[in-house]
Amino acid sequence: MPKTLQERNTLIDAVRASVLAAVIIVNMLTISGLAYLTVDMRADMLGPVDRAAWNFLTVFFESKALAAFSFMFGLSFSLIVQKAQGRDDAPTLQFLRRLLVLAAIGLFNAVFLFWADILMAYAALGLILPFAAKLSSRALLMLALTLILAGPTALALGGFDPPVPVPKGHIDSITAFASPYFFDTISQNWHMVFSATEGADSMLVLRFFVLSGLFLLGLAAGKSGLILRLAENRGLLLRSGTALLAIGITLNLMLAFGGAEAGGMAAMLHLNSPIMALGYLALIAVALEGARVRWLRGLLAPLGRMSLTGYLMSAVLGQLLFYGWGFQLIGQLGTLAVLLVATGIFALLLAFAHIWFRHFLYGPWEWLWRSLTRMQAQPLLMSGQAAVR
Repeated sequence: MPKTLQERNTLIDAVRASVLAAVIIVNMLTISGLAYLTVDMRADMLGPVDRAAWNFLTVFFESKALAAFSFMFGLSFSLIVQKAQGRDDAPTLQFLRRLLVLAAIGLFNAVFLFWADILMAYAALGLILPFAAKLSSRALLMLALTLILAGPTALALGGFDPPVPVPKGHIDSITAFASPYFFDTISQNWHMVFSATEGADSMLVLRFFVLSGLFLLGLAAGKSGLILRLAENRGLLLRSGTALLAIGITLNLMLAFGGAEAGGMAAMLHLNSPIMALGYLALIAVALEGARVRWLRGLLAPLGRMSLTGYLMSAVLGQLLFYGWGFQLIGQLGTLAVLLVATGIFALLLAFAHIWFRHFLYGPWEWLWRSLTRMQAQPLLMSGQAAVR
């Protein structure tokens, strides 16, 4: 097995950290209370600059961060399979336990930290990955594209209403999360887990197909060895990423300014999210590849190694700043201020990751996930050997 597959790929970790930054920004827009407001309430509360920033983040980040993170999940699994094959392990049963533990962590996150958890969905959709891993890269690519296209096709043929973001004007959440009692936070999280998706059948159908397709697309990218041949494919990725981003933005603008009149074709405009996400990933990978930016990969990679910890800790820090048991800023800040808070949280997590990995092999939540998956406590203290997934 090539040595490069046995070592951590700092490029993948750096890209994962970059995607995590986008996820944190999107999540903070909800945790801060801005996403709970109706359109009219946001228009009254926010000034022109904050409204412009909100619209910008909606166009360029909303749903794209989740799509990019989904692709990275499939890519990470491809590396797990390759390493297991190198050790002559059978990864299927262990990966199923891995998904079960991930679902449990996701449930903990949804109830105690941030109700809009993505981990439980990843655990459920990830069930297809051990079986899909047996397919060739070409077959995976065709199946992935079919699933992504099936999402808007199902909306158009099934007569679904246009997908709307979740949540949609849950004003009561601001009052509940502003309570100084943590039990009220838990109660509202529980309520949101089961009620936020009411009337969101279209969004759920779309995400089921699109996220499944992106999982498989990430798996195909890993199996094809694209990451290991990034330098020789740099030009192709640059052109492809630019084209995908341009196409995605065009579809997004068509959806925003004329989607309602597009009839059945309107559903296809929702492909802007996976297309833009893939464009972002290609351009980020190109930007982070090469000797000149090795310092940047080194800066970002530690947080990419503990992306699960970063995801969960960002929710804790968001609660601390915005919820009633913390500094009670929910509903008080505009878009730019929330963006600044998200940037600060990302910087704090980045610093924490650098300090942590001076002493430990795995991130704290990664260690727990790994130990529960293997049903025994794993080594944690640094002992001179590199940690690999």
